[in-house]
Amino acid sequence: MAELTIYRGTHQIGGCCTELSVDGQRILIDLGANLPDSDAPIQDDELLAKVFDGRPAAGLLFTHPHGDHYGLYKKVPEDVPMYIGPMAKEILKVLVSRLDYISEEKGLSAVERMQTYQAGEELGAFQNIRVLPIYVDHSAPDAYMFYIQAAGKKILFSGDFRDHGIVGERDRLWRTLEKFVPRGIDLLVTEGTMLSRKMEAASNPIRTEEQLGQRAEELFRRHKYNFVLVSSTNLDSIMEFYHHTPRGMHFVCDGYQAEVMLTAMRGMERKGNYPQYQRAENHSTIRVRGRCRWGHLRERGSLLKKPVGIAPISGHKLKQDGFVMLVRKNAAPGRESIFEEMRDEFYPLDGQIIYSMWDGYLKPEHADPALIGFIGRRPIEYLHTSGHAYAETIARLIEAVQPKRIVPMHTERADEFSSIPEFARYADRVKVLKDGEPLDLDAL
Repeated sequence: MAELTIYRGTHQIGGCCTELSVDGQRILIDLGANLPDSDAPIQDDELLAKVFDGRPAAGLLFTHPHGDHYGLYKKVPEDVPMYIGPMAKEILKVLVSRLDYISEEKGLSAVERMQTYQAGEELGAFQNIRVLPIYVDHSAPDAYMFYIQAAGKKILFSGDFRDHGIVGERDRLWRTLEKFVPRGIDLLVTEGTMLSRKMEAASNPIRTEEQLGQRAEELFRRHKYNFVLVSSTNLDSIMEFYHHTPRGMHFVCDGYQAEVMLTAMRGMERKGNYPQYQRAENHSTIRVRGRCRWGHLRERGSLLKKPVGIAPISGHKLKQDGFVMLVRKNAAPGRESIFEEMRDEFYPLDGQIIYSMWDGYLKPEHADPALIGFIGRRPIEYLHTSGHAYAETIARLIEAVQPKRIVPMHTERADEFSSIPEFARYADRVKVLKDGEPLDLDAL
């Protein structure tokens, strides 16, 4: 008996968890927390009760290090092995170490016990299920699809992906799929995040990370003091901002963001030749404001093939030369952050705020008060590209692997999937599931 069950994620974005059960052995893919503004019908505690109900689990595989895919990791029983990409684990160690300072429930020990898999190498941990991780492009670094062979069936689980970021350049995804995944597979489980955001995508002139970097440099040259609101794990965009900081200006961040950058740069060295993740020739030193572990950061920077310096910088020097600074919303509203201090000092002189996140966080239905509070009534320049596949990219994936059955997930438009023009020709292959509804793989 073989079944695939999406416990949560058939009709929502984020909070995902999928189970594959074959002859009594089951593995889980992702265990995400609901997004903060989610009105999902299944709450996190309910999901955990359904997934960990006394049945053994041979393993839990995380596709990438975004909270809506790994966020419930602290709740995983110790007898369930967890697996994640090697760079993703290192980034999580940086992130969770920081969060453990402000959280009563510590998470670093759970991250430490995660095992790692390698792109293009079959994970030999399961008796009846063969899993091949495929490295893909996504806004989070170290993201993977899984090509799964079980019960005589061939399954591709897309996770979150795209083809317009740094990893997606030069058709890397399509060449990798051609190498590892045969045409005519039995089942494709695909994300569809952008299907409810098609108008947003169509109206945005910035389609790729490369275009984002080029536009960023134009904006940076207009103002002397640039504040860039961007997610700490959106490393593709961050590296574009770093490389496109004009000569003579300083690239600035805090110690935490510097550590995340250096961790990603080191990880990408091991994956291949990605120039955007190497030292920017105009900015061999990253300037750090605020408290940090200087020796630790400098050691990390020195270990890179093209070493990156880490150094403080005075307010006087920043005022004199100008800067591009990565900023985040305040995680501790009770006290002013270094970002707010610099905003208040430099923005009135000749500053601008560049907003590089989903614009939904600024709208009433998904409003993020901390982001809105940081911006205040100041005008912003919107400069962002999606971390997810456009509809035409999903259609290209379907064409590439020619699945007999298609199951959409991580989308708010699952019920409309067949009627979306890009997928109309595949309408008879689409199967829309409900949360918790098993799909009989033997019947495919």
